[in-house]
Formats: sequence, structure tokens, C-alpha cells
Amino acid sequence: MNNKAGVPFLACLFGILLLIGVIWNGYENPASQIMPQAEAQPQGDADAESSAKSEDEQNLDSTIFAEDKVVDVKITLDADDFQDMLDNASNEEMKTASVDYNGVRIDNIGIRTKGNLSLRSVVSMPDSDRYSFKLSFDEFISSQNLFGISKINLNNNYSDASSMREFLTYELAEKMGLPVPKHSYVNIYINGERYGTYLAVEQIGSAYLERYFDNSTGALYKAEMTGNGGDLQWISDNADDYSALAKKSKGNDDTALVNMIDELNNGSDYESVLDVEEVLKYIALNVATQNTDSYIGQNKQNYYLYEQKGVFSVLPWDYNMAFGGLGSSSLLIDEPTQGALAERPLVAKLLEQEEYKEKYHAILQETIDVFLQEDIFHARVQELYALISEDVEKDPNAFYTFDEFKQSVEALKTTNSTQVEQISQQLDGTIPSSGDGSGSGGGMGMPGDGGGAGGNAGGGAAGGVPDGAPGGFAPGGDAGGNNAANGDAPAAFNGQMPPEAQNGQTQNGQDGTGVQDVQNGGQMGQFPGRGNGQMPGGMNRPDMGGERGGMPGMNGGMGEPSSQGSAAEAMTAGIAVLILILACVFVKFFRRHRL
Repeated sequence: MNNKAGVPFLACLFGILLLIGVIWNGYENPASQIMPQAEAQPQGDADAESSAKSEDEQNLDSTIFAEDKVVDVKITLDADDFQDMLDNASNEEMKTASVDYNGVRIDNIGIRTKGNLSLRSVVSMPDSDRYSFKLSFDEFISSQNLFGISKINLNNNYSDASSMREFLTYELAEKMGLPVPKHSYVNIYINGERYGTYLAVEQIGSAYLERYFDNSTGALYKAEMTGNGGDLQWISDNADDYSALAKKSKGNDDTALVNMIDELNNGSDYESVLDVEEVLKYIALNVATQNTDSYIGQNKQNYYLYEQKGVFSVLPWDYNMAFGGLGSSSLLIDEPTQGALAERPLVAKLLEQEEYKEKYHAILQETIDVFLQEDIFHARVQELYALISEDVEKDPNAFYTFDEFKQSVEALKTTNSTQVEQISQQLDGTIPSSGDGSGSGGGMGMPGDGGGAGGNAGGGAAGGVPDGAPGGFAPGGDAGGNNAANGDAPAAFNGQMPPEAQNGQTQNGQDGTGVQDVQNGGQMGQFPGRGNGQMPGGMNRPDMGGERGGMPGMNGGMGEPSSQGSAAEAMTAGIAVLILILACVFVKFFRRHRL
């Protein structure tokens, strides 16, 4: 071959091969396999919304947390590891696994059991391994994530025969303008076998914080059941005294936290340390959904605090006990606490300010008029029923029968209608919205409490389960009825307990205190397997380590590998195209001189 003829030929060949290599790399790059392109977004108004979202968030919404479908999550791990995880579930030990999440595959992830009450309860069940699980994508590879998020919780819908409480509450919170984790229904498969229909919930971490606050550098705390300080009452200026507020962030001191608690209890400039409007919405959310498994309840748990420049936001979390799941029949909207109002300064201090109380009432009014209005709420419940009912019916490890599921769905509607009516009457002054400062009563809303302000849980002997209910907690049972004006539950609940929970009796059977003339009780908690009507292991949380590890999803640089990879590929492609163009110019120039 002539040397002069070979040079341009080789230059063109090199450029073409380089371009082919770049394109081939796009198909073979592991990041492309882990992070496929998002599905096409709907047209119209959704285009503007989608354009404002990052590519990662669009992928999350269309593939991972698609709220209009039930997606498959296929988990694979060593069979012996899986059995060990089930046999020693209380240890919450991480195991190595792979996951195919609706077609997106990631290897070398961590999986473990998770939970508090739900975990201990399933451990005590002789014939159920329906645990909640946590998937940790960055457990063994620190930079690994799923479209920017590092952890997903797979919740087993414990104590919720309808499987809808948490989903509906997060949806309501989002409509109210509160920050909420992404969530959706999933069908879990483990080692090729269908395991159950669960609710997937994004772990609060850096992707969540960046989405709502445009940063993830502030201090993050999670309120837990054990320890002191979850009620945000002033103890001292020593941050260690607030042990119930588990720190989930790194690199921040606790000065801002102590300052906030000090100002809340001992000062009056609340807006200097709190996003007050957001806090009012948080209180209204828990009141509207009768969620006493929260800050307003006895356990003062299931919320996060996030700090930015000394100002804290309250982040909603964990709502499987919403819509009366702990049996509370009604709450005084201006005194919704279980225990003395003064023991919950986040409520007491803000609502004693008339300006804030009026704003809080306006939030509640909009919530019941728009979001929880009967026709709207019932229609949404029916949409979710159509979405999940077929999968719930096929669930091989369900806590409840399909009939119990259907009955609980209807009871959920009744519970909401009752609560909306109660709130409406309190807002317009028909019935009192506050009492003597002792709170709405009811303790934990456990059996025998009558669900808080409601009175006896039995239509016959005090403390017994109503006639026609097989004992324990009535799944989906509506505690309202013609006799509820005196705090008594009706003669029968809408639902049956699982077989292992039958013949139980509720504990103590004491009358509740608080709201007078409550006409309809709340939905009793639905604890599967609790035939004796008692919480497993008592009410105190054992030292199991709780949510283990550092800040969930806060490993720094979250989402950067994906964005950096895209930039690198674009640069490589640009260089390749430039080389190809230069090669073509060289060829043309070389030939011109030959002529």
C-alpha cells in the first residue's frame, strides 16, 4: 500500500473505530444497566413538571415508585443466609443480595429485617415470616445507589388489613405541602418465590433532602421510642440528654438542636428555630388521620427533624397506624396529645398563639373539605382497591384473609367519615375542641383504652371484645355505632382476626377519657397474631439497636456517580466526533495536494 494513500485511510479507520467504541461502551457500561432511561412522561401540564425534575427523579417516579401500578421486586440471596435472617430476625443483620427492581438490576446490595413493634410481633408468631425488609444499595459499595437513593424500606403493612393507611397518609401529606418519601406498592419475590405485596418507602436521606430543601448538609435526627427528649421538652443544655433524638447525620454538632428546644420551651421567637407553618401542617396531618403513633402519641416517635441554618423542619414518617390504627376514637383538635398538652411543647406552645391557632384551624378545614371530603376519599380508596386487590388476594404470606381485607377497606371509609365529622363539629364550635389540659386521653389507644377518648372496647362486659368479634384486635373494625355515644363499641366489628389471634381478650377494659359524647369510635388497631390482646414483650422497646448504622442515605456525593458518568461519556463522544471530523478534513486536504 502506498504510504500517502495509507495515512488518510488509517486516520478515517481510527476515527470510525473510536466512534463505534464509544457507542458500544454506552451499551455495555454497567451504569447504563443499573440506571436505564426513564419511561416517556405524559404530555400537557406534566411536561413542565417533568422538565423541572432531575433525570434521576423522573426514573424514580416512572420505574421505582410508580404509584399507578404494582411493580415486581425480585431479590436473590444465598438460601442459607436467607434462612439465617429469618431464624434470627431480631438481630437485623445485613446479608448480601442482588435485586431486580422492576427491570433494574443491582448486585452486592445489603438486605435485613427491620422494624420495632412489627418486627417483635412477627418474631413471636409461630407461623409467619412476613417481616419488613430494608434494601441498602450502598452497604457494600459506598458509591452505589438506585437513581440517587441508597435505601428503600419494604414495609409489610403490619396491623393494617386494608394495606392502605400508610399510602393514603403520605399522599395526603404531600397534598398538604409536606415533604414525604416516595412510596409505591410492590410484589416481592425472594429466590424466585413470591413473598408478598408490600409498600416500598424511600428512606429519608440525601436524595430526599436535596429534593425538598436543595441541600443535605443540615443536621438530621430521628425520634425513637426509647430514651428522653422525644417530646421536645427542655431537659438541659447537654445534647446527650436528648437520647430519643437519634442523630442520623455526620459532621454537625448539636448546638442548633439544643437552641431550638430551649427557644421552644423557654422563649417565644418560634419562627427563629422552627418552620412554623410546616409544623402546623404536621400536627394537622396527625389529627386528621387520628395518628397517635407519632409526636402527639404516648411514644413521641416516628418523625424526623431536619435543620437548616438553625431552623428545623418536622418530617412525617411511618403511618401504618394512621386512621385510628391504635384505636383512638377521636381527638380534641386543640388538645390532641395522649398525655398532658404541656408535655408536647411543639403543640402547646404554638397553639397558645392565636395567630398560629387560626392558621392551624384553616389547614384542618382545607384538609377535611378538600382532601378528606367523603366522596373524594372514598373514590381514592376504591382506586387503590382496584390497584392492589388482585395482588392482595394472591399474597402467600398475608396477615389477613381477603375477606378481612375487603371489610377493612370499608371500615377505613367509615373511620375517615367519622373523623371528618368530629373535626368539622369542633371547628365550628358545635362540640369542644379542647379540655382541661390533660389531653385527649387513651394512653396508647391499646385494648382496654377504648381507643382514647372513646370508652369501653366492648359492647358487653367491660374490657371484653364485642359480641361477634373473635378477640384480640378487630382488623378493620369500626368502633363506632349506635352505642358509641357513651364510648361503647358496637356489637360487632367489621372484620375477623387471623385464626391464630382468636379467643383473645382485650386488656383491662378501662374507660377512655377526654372527648365527651363521642358518637363514633375509631378503627381498632389490627395486630395479627395477638390473640391475648397484648403487645409482644411489653411496651418497652428492647435494646435491638433500632435503625442501625449512620445517617440513611447520607454517604456524601449521593447521585454523583451517575451524573459524573454522563458527563464523562459526553466528553468522550465529543472528542471522538472531533477526531473523525479532523480525519475527514485531513483526507480532503491530502487529496487536494495530490491533484
